[in-house]
Amino acid sequence: MADAQEAAKAAALCAEFNKVSDEMNKMALDELPQDNIFADNFDEDAEEEDQPAEMNPKGEKKQRSWLGKVGKGLYRRASNLAQAAGMGDAPMSKEEEDAKNKVFACRSPYASTSGGVAIQDPAEAKACRSVLSLMVRQMGKSLLSKGNVMNTSFPIQCCQPRTILEIGATMAGFTHIYMPRACEAKDPIERMKNVVACFVGTMTLSSGNFLKPLNPILGETCRVEYTNGSNLYLEQTCHHPPVSSFYFVGPNSTYTVHGHQTFTVGWGYNKMLITSKGVRTIDFKDGSSISFDYPEDRWGNVFWGEMHHESLGIQTFTDEKNKIRCRISFGNPEGKRGLPSDYFEGVIERYDPSNPEKEGTEVVSNVDGSWVGFVDFDKVRYWDVRTTEKMTMSKPKNLLPSDSVFRGDSIALKKKDYNTAQAAKLHLENVQRQERKLREAIHGKNSLEH
Repeated sequence: MADAQEAAKAAALCAEFNKVSDEMNKMALDELPQDNIFADNFDEDAEEEDQPAEMNPKGEKKQRSWLGKVGKGLYRRASNLAQAAGMGDAPMSKEEEDAKNKVFACRSPYASTSGGVAIQDPAEAKACRSVLSLMVRQMGKSLLSKGNVMNTSFPIQCCQPRTILEIGATMAGFTHIYMPRACEAKDPIERMKNVVACFVGTMTLSSGNFLKPLNPILGETCRVEYTNGSNLYLEQTCHHPPVSSFYFVGPNSTYTVHGHQTFTVGWGYNKMLITSKGVRTIDFKDGSSISFDYPEDRWGNVFWGEMHHESLGIQTFTDEKNKIRCRISFGNPEGKRGLPSDYFEGVIERYDPSNPEKEGTEVVSNVDGSWVGFVDFDKVRYWDVRTTEKMTMSKPKNLLPSDSVFRGDSIALKKKDYNTAQAAKLHLENVQRQERKLREAIHGKNSLEH
């Protein structure tokens, strides 16, 4: 009975998604101008009169959706405010011109001109927008008021056949280049530079995942081997809030990386916000370690415009033993004109570990770059997207039954068997809810769900 109910619910959810997906062709979610927001003398009414009306397949005038109308109005107001503030015609300084040329000379082919990584597949964009529209209808104001959508069952069509654990495994892609250098470095500042270059560079490897990864269930594992002899072990160690933990062992145990991550998803106007919390720590054989946190992520233009992923905010790498830290500010922190949001600046500085909130005592190195292009320390290139080859990974022969590779929804999704995949996904979610009730019955409702 339960299997039949899950199959029926899965078919209904898939049908509802397909209905919304078809309706996306009638909605004006891509009508906003893609020009610079500071375009000269933009006037919505004049633009509507000068341009011929768009027609639908029936020869009728295409109507703008409510989202398109609201967005158009905000676009017009932003343009007018920019013009009033004199921001449209001011010439760029020599420093800004040099920084712009440097950034756009070294850039991932998947990068957005406004910043971050742009979606490449129109079909993916349509799927993402369809499910978001469906969720807006189902959840209404609670979704747009920054509710956490991680507690919502997503239609399987907007998911990719990989879990969060499997995506996390890509973050080790450049360790074969930078971590041996970090291990060999006698100077802690040089070690810090290589660690920062390694993990800022690998941000490109996990970006571009616009289709939602599958949520791991409690106790799910993921094991990965790399070509240089490294091994990675991941496990979903908490259900609510969702916490993923990992342990990475370098070749011949020359170093280890361990940590955890949890995140929440919220919403703003035409954007999705992901706030990650957790820490990653690299332990070296000489007894020192470097710990670092996560920047924030934003998916922009989720309803109209060029959909893209940005990383923003502050990220800090800390070597407490040697009393140094690297603080990076993503998102063009100095507000240089003409630069995309993936531009960043930062410093390596000495600091007082007993009072980490206090300003650093001495700047020992300056860093700048773009996380979709390069990392420079004191004008010396440490990472370049054009020349750095990522390390390949594979699954070992012997895996635990709990490994992500054995998930029924993922297997069916790879075959594009959406009804089967959705039913398998619902089944896993129901099993997890039932197990949660059993844990609460023994340990109490507010107990940690490890």
